[in-house]
Amino acid sequence: MRGVRRGPEAGMLAGVRGALAGLAVLLAGCYDSSFGEKTPAEASVPATATLKTLREAFEGQPFVVESAITVKGRVTTSDRSENFYRTLCIEADGAALEIMAGLDHLHNDYPEGCTVTVRLQGWMLAENRGMLQLGRKPSVASGYPTDYIASRPALDRTLVRCGETPLPLEPAVRTIGDLRPTMCGTLVRLEGLHYAPEEPVPGNWSGYNRFADDAGNEIYTYVRSYARFADYGIPAGRCTLTGILQRDGKRYLLKLRDETDCARQ
Repeated sequence: MRGVRRGPEAGMLAGVRGALAGLAVLLAGCYDSSFGEKTPAEASVPATATLKTLREAFEGQPFVVESAITVKGRVTTSDRSENFYRTLCIEADGAALEIMAGLDHLHNDYPEGCTVTVRLQGWMLAENRGMLQLGRKPSVASGYPTDYIASRPALDRTLVRCGETPLPLEPAVRTIGDLRPTMCGTLVRLEGLHYAPEEPVPGNWSGYNRFADDAGNEIYTYVRSYARFADYGIPAGRCTLTGILQRDGKRYLLKLRDETDCARQ
C-alpha cells in the first residue's frame, strides 16, 4: 500500500501498464455526469482498456496509475439505501471495478444501469475484499488499500457518463459452487437458498448473515448497520439473493443493494 514500487516490482507494474495501454476501443456519445447535457463530440472520452483486461493484468500489488488509461462499464449499485456508502461499482463482460467516490447521493448522477467511462490516471488501483478498487492513495497509517476521492470536481473529471438511457445490468445467475475469486465485484444472483443462522433465532439484515443451498454450501450477506433496511427482518423459506460478490478470507459474501435483493421463491 505504498504506491508505485521500486526495484524488481517496477518491471511488473510497467508490464501491467503496457498491457493496458496497448488496448484501444473508441467510444462515443459521452457527457459530463453532473450536468446531463451532451458535450461537443471532441469532448467524448475514449476507453483504452477493458475491465476484463484490467482485472487480468492486475497482479495484486497496489499502485498509482501513471498512464492515461480509461475503462468503460455499467453501474450496478445504488447508494439510495445506504448499504453502498459513497462508493459505486461498474461492470462489463464479467469484470468489475469499485470506485471510491466519497460523495453522497451518487444514485442521482450515476443511476444503476448508466454507462460511464472512468479515467484511472493519478488514482490508486488496489484490491479490497477480492474486488478491484480505484481511489485516492491512502495515508501510511490508514490500513485501507485506497481512500475516498471525496471531491466533486475530481470525481467529475474521473467519471464521464455516456448518453444512452440507463439499462440495469442483468445479474449473472450462479450457484455457490460456481463462485470464483475473479468474479468478485460483479453482480450475481444465487437461487434456491435458505436463511441458515449460526444461532437459531430470528435475525435482521444488519451485519453478516449466513445462507445455504440444499447441498449445504454457504454464503454470507453483508449489510451495514446504517443501511436503511438493516433492521428489517430476514424472510423465512427459500429465497433468491442478488448482490455484489465479495470475498473475506476464504468465504464469499454478497453485499446487498437494498431489501429487494432478497426475493422469496
